[in-house]
Amino acid sequence: MIFVLFWICFAVLKENAEQKNSYAAAQTREEDSISSSLRKIRYCTTYDLRTVKWRRSLISAAIVTALLFTIVWRRLPTPAEFTSHMLLITAVFTTVWSNFAYRTSSEASNYVDANIDHIKSLLIKNHSFILPNWNVHKPALL
Repeated sequence: MIFVLFWICFAVLKENAEQKNSYAAAQTREEDSISSSLRKIRYCTTYDLRTVKWRRSLISAAIVTALLFTIVWRRLPTPAEFTSHMLLITAVFTTVWSNFAYRTSSEASNYVDANIDHIKSLLIKNHSFILPNWNVHKPALL
């Protein structure tokens, strides 16, 4: 039980720390180039794919388990019940959220990549004097 509570606290602290500045790296600066601006756009659109699903699932499972026992069954769970419910609900939530993020975010990310490549090719075609050696290939995931 202490181990599960430790992991719940760890998950909450890590999520809080990562969510505070999750998009700070993508803020616009005056000195940004076109290339860095396009990288920042891609960074924002792929954020959901890069999140840690098991931590969010664990936090949600703790809330659901607590609500399930206090509201539905009107009692406190035993350590074994709490741990087993947490593991089961975390597994289900992780599977569902990972699948949902993959199906929604990856398609959107692919469209963004295609549009960024299109913008790059238009810039190269119409403004080759500005971007003479710009690589049009897909950028690696940040």
